[in-house]
Formats: sequence, structure tokens, C-alpha cells
Amino acid sequence: MTNHLHKKLISKVDTIYEETPDDNPCAGSEIYLMLVFDEKQIHISEKEISSCNKSSTHKIGMYDWKLVSNNTIEVDFITKEVEGTYAEQLQLELRDSKVIGIITHLNGNEVEYVFKEITTI
Repeated sequence: MTNHLHKKLISKVDTIYEETPDDNPCAGSEIYLMLVFDEKQIHISEKEISSCNKSSTHKIGMYDWKLVSNNTIEVDFITKEVEGTYAEQLQLELRDSKVIGIITHLNGNEVEYVFKEITTI
């Protein structure tokens, strides 16, 4: 985990298309989860980038975390803060020196996401 401390990690977790009555070039968007770990806490945000490149960031919160023996990253989420976000069903683990996010979607499917270091988005 030392290699990931104080770095912005990001993964695209969804693509949304909104049905519109006309040909609207801004009707879609991509959703990203952003993580920043320090030695004791993780800062989690969602970033939405529309198909016409408008972006907005929603800060979800800062939570205590620890790496446990099976390489699971335990995060002390505050349920009320993550409710309705992509972090609500998020589980994290360290696998092959990569931070992997596992999200259980409403349909019950589990999807894995690899978080990569970024400098801009």
C-alpha cells in the first residue's frame, strides 16, 4: 500500500445515457470513483464527466482504513454518507500491488475495477 499513499487513484465505474426527445450531445456521462489514501484515512469522491466534457465532483467523505491479513482494505464507511453513491457497495483489496474495487450492483452482479494513479482528469 505504501506505493499508493498520497496519490489520486481513479476508476470508471459507470456510463449513463439519458433518453431525450431530441439529439442532445450532452445526454450521456461517465462516473468515476476517486480514492486518495494517507496512512490512516481514505478520501473518496465521485466525478461525473458529461459527454460534452462538463465535469462535477461530489465529495463522499474521509474514512479510517486498514489493510488486513488477507489483503482486504477495510474501510470504516459512514453508512449515511455513502448511501446512494457508488461507494455504498464498494469493497477494496490489494491484489498484485494494485488497488481493486469490487462493487455489487443492484442486480446482484459483482464487478471489479482497477484503480490507477492519475495526475489530471
